[in-house]
Amino acid sequence: MSVETEKYCTVLIHYEKGVPPTSEELAKKLESKKETVQAEALEELVLLMINGESYPKLLMTIIRFVVTSRDHRVKKLLTIYWEIVEKTKDNGDLKEEMILVCNALRNDLMHANEYVCGSTLRLLCKMKYYRILEPLKEAVLRNLGHRHSYVRRNAVMCVFSIVKSFGVEVLPEAPEDIEQLLLVEGDLSTKRNAFLMLVNCDQERAIKYVLSLQDQVSSMGDIFQLAVLELVRKVCRSTSVNKGRFLRIVFDLAASSSTAVSYECASSLVTLSSSPVAIHQAAQAYVQLLTEQSDNNVKLIVLDRLRDVQKHHKQVMEGMVMDIFRALTCPSLDVRKKVMDICLGSLVSPRNIKDVVALLKKEVIKTLGYEASNTEGNLEYRRLLIRALHACTGQYPDQAQSVMFLLMDFLTESDQTTATEVVMFLRELIANYSDMRMPILQRLAECVGDVSQSRVLRGCLWLFGEYCEDEALILSVIQAVLAALRPLPLAVEDGAKDKKEAAGDKKEKKAPKITTKTVVLADGTYGTQNVYEGGEGEEEEVEDKGKTDTKKTAFRTLLLGGDFLLSAMVGVSLTKLCIKLKNLPVALRNEVLLVIVNIFKLVKQHVCGGEKCDSAVRLSQCIRAFAVMGNSQLPPPQLAAAQLVQGDWGAAQGRGQLAKVLELAAQNSEWALGQEEEVQEKSVAPDECIVFRQLRERKGGAGPAGGMDDDEDFHAARGASMAQAAADGALFAERLAKVHSFDLMLELLVVNRTNETLQNVLVELSTQGDLKLVDRPSAVTLAAGQQMTLHASIKVASTETGIIFGYVTFEKKSAADKECSVLNELHVDILDYIERSWINELAFRTMWSEFEWENKVNINTSITEVGTFLEHIMRNTNMSIVGRSYKKTGDNKTQKKGKLTAEDVQDMLKDAVGIKKLIDTSSFVAVNLYAKSIFGEDALANISIEKLPDGKLTGSCRIRSRTQGIALSLGDRITIVQRGVQASRE
Repeated sequence: MSVETEKYCTVLIHYEKGVPPTSEELAKKLESKKETVQAEALEELVLLMINGESYPKLLMTIIRFVVTSRDHRVKKLLTIYWEIVEKTKDNGDLKEEMILVCNALRNDLMHANEYVCGSTLRLLCKMKYYRILEPLKEAVLRNLGHRHSYVRRNAVMCVFSIVKSFGVEVLPEAPEDIEQLLLVEGDLSTKRNAFLMLVNCDQERAIKYVLSLQDQVSSMGDIFQLAVLELVRKVCRSTSVNKGRFLRIVFDLAASSSTAVSYECASSLVTLSSSPVAIHQAAQAYVQLLTEQSDNNVKLIVLDRLRDVQKHHKQVMEGMVMDIFRALTCPSLDVRKKVMDICLGSLVSPRNIKDVVALLKKEVIKTLGYEASNTEGNLEYRRLLIRALHACTGQYPDQAQSVMFLLMDFLTESDQTTATEVVMFLRELIANYSDMRMPILQRLAECVGDVSQSRVLRGCLWLFGEYCEDEALILSVIQAVLAALRPLPLAVEDGAKDKKEAAGDKKEKKAPKITTKTVVLADGTYGTQNVYEGGEGEEEEVEDKGKTDTKKTAFRTLLLGGDFLLSAMVGVSLTKLCIKLKNLPVALRNEVLLVIVNIFKLVKQHVCGGEKCDSAVRLSQCIRAFAVMGNSQLPPPQLAAAQLVQGDWGAAQGRGQLAKVLELAAQNSEWALGQEEEVQEKSVAPDECIVFRQLRERKGGAGPAGGMDDDEDFHAARGASMAQAAADGALFAERLAKVHSFDLMLELLVVNRTNETLQNVLVELSTQGDLKLVDRPSAVTLAAGQQMTLHASIKVASTETGIIFGYVTFEKKSAADKECSVLNELHVDILDYIERSWINELAFRTMWSEFEWENKVNINTSITEVGTFLEHIMRNTNMSIVGRSYKKTGDNKTQKKGKLTAEDVQDMLKDAVGIKKLIDTSSFVAVNLYAKSIFGEDALANISIEKLPDGKLTGSCRIRSRTQGIALSLGDRITIVQRGVQASRE
């Protein structure tokens, strides 16, 4: 695009011009007497001029032959031509031809056709040359009383444009004329335009007019009401003289049928008033928009506003929880998640907990219906509801009793996440409320044979072994577990299958399927998980001897498939139960011992097992414990070990450890009930000092506390800039990048270091990566020694490392050719788009298994301390430890939004007691980290560090994300900064 186009064009239309025609060819068409030919020629001329061509000689031709045309298409094209044509000479004086143009415009302003008159007024709104507008002022004001509303509407905007551009002094009678027009005008658009002019040019008249019609504003149109609300916000921010009367108008408009007016009224009430009545009215308007609007984008915007209201006015929002929950009928999972985030937590109280739980129960039942089961996102919504019920009933046991049996039906779900959420919920209830243990454990014993998930089975078995105290309950649990494992002994039935095939079965039955997949454990390491799926016709199998065989459970099949963790948990839980039972029947003891020995044999013979594997060692401890209970003779070392294990398992030490885990989980819960989100105060103490970096004394100490942060920001900004002088030292150019939301703003400083004028100084920029140049800097002329700051805007589409490069061209009067200076490359830092965030461990593992892109970076650093290296990586990537929320705000006056400081990282590691203990005592540490970009992209990282005997650190860092860009960019960032503290500073 040429410089002339950017300088003079206010309208842009794409046109493939090819070989442009000459001025003579266009002039011949314009001189034609046929109006259709003139219109085609004028249209071609306008398109060519918009796309950079210049035809200065045709101005007089158009004045002579085209201006007098009465064709409406020609008139319309003429308005565009007058808008884009060059109106001044090179020295800035108005061309003589423009006097004739002014005469033509005056005739059009007094034209009998309202379309011609209105179009001309619209053209004058875009004129910024007072010498053209001055002779037309009288005709413009005369059109304020035109019979047609289209003309009056554009006349008002024309007057507004003139006053706004050149001051009210050029039209001193305009405010009074506009006020008189307001009093008699019947057209709503014209009235709105007139009122907007008064708001911006004569606010006192606008206030006087609104207060005179205070009771009638609610009956006017929505576009006028929006203009009134704009005036209310402007006036109430500057003065509180008429604030009460204005707020009454806003209250009246809040019940408007227009959604735009209702939304703006709610925003105005929240901004201008903190009274409970005003906040309640605003929240009610938001809730009405939330429930009545079908657009999900509108719902998300309204929910964001409600979230802001909830932060500052919790008491008012408490009574509206059930109304907000009505938005759960929306099928969008994002909307449902935001509704949960707002309503759960600080808004749930003893007054509304019963209604909240009843509503969530109803929603859970809905997800079980046939129609809901075929809906996309139904499974995720059910998980969300289960987590919500868990958060709500964790502190209200009387409500937990009404939902626990409903949720226990999900233990047999094929979805592991849903079943795991339920067993975690039951674990908390059993641990915290002793009166609920018996019914929960009895129900678990009844359904343990139907559970198909290994992790859920392990959780149930641990609860049995830790919390079963009643002898009758212990017997029923042991019988239920044994029944789920029958027929005994446990053996892989390959021979039976061969016999059936040899006998010629009518139909070959599909074998049960055991799926083994890799999962991420809580410490960041990998583990295996087995999922059982029953085969076809399994219930119809008949033994060879004619005896009906019982249905083989998923529990039994998982053990036969080599699930070592589940095998060890079966042995430990059954042993604990037998230790607690004083009068253990001999037959039952022998059957339990048979099961444990049988499982030990399976583990020992498995290709991945053996005598030294963890599960085999654990099961051997169980067998020794049974030997001690049976008074068998054991060597003294084995006897002492068995007695020690027996004493530990009978002491219920696991309950204390579980209490710590639940306490930590409650602190980091996404919906911690009764906890209010801390709101950062934006006040400044009257005695607080204002620090000017340029005036700070450089001698002596470091100055006031926090003063060095300003220096660091300054040097960081300087580091983000790039400068390159021309070869002969004529021009100095520097670029400084600033991140503004999703845009990257470039400040371009160009300095003329010569004693002569530099013309057409143009900075050309190009980008590499996911960057798009939106606004290019225009060419300027620099006098001797002059400097000028230009601006360019770059759109950033994703979190990906990008490069900006370019060059500067300029002309000298003494030189025939242009001179060029190449700029250094500017690398866009990914850290500007990554903000601190947190996530729980279950969500982390779920995303880790779903994300496809992984980038592995080997650790190669000069840092020798594990804690220092981990702190260094976290600070330079803005990543937080998974499973812990950090809501402490502290002193945020100098802290950037979403950025981690060294103090924040130290607090994280200090609060993470387990990781801190690992760092201090172990040579191997595995930590999961998480961050989120401003584009909503999740970044997951698993850092595995090992300290070698020589003191060096080794290991790897695996980064996963849904998109490739952030995984590669974050990996490059870690590769650069891991070399050491000094490298990051460079």
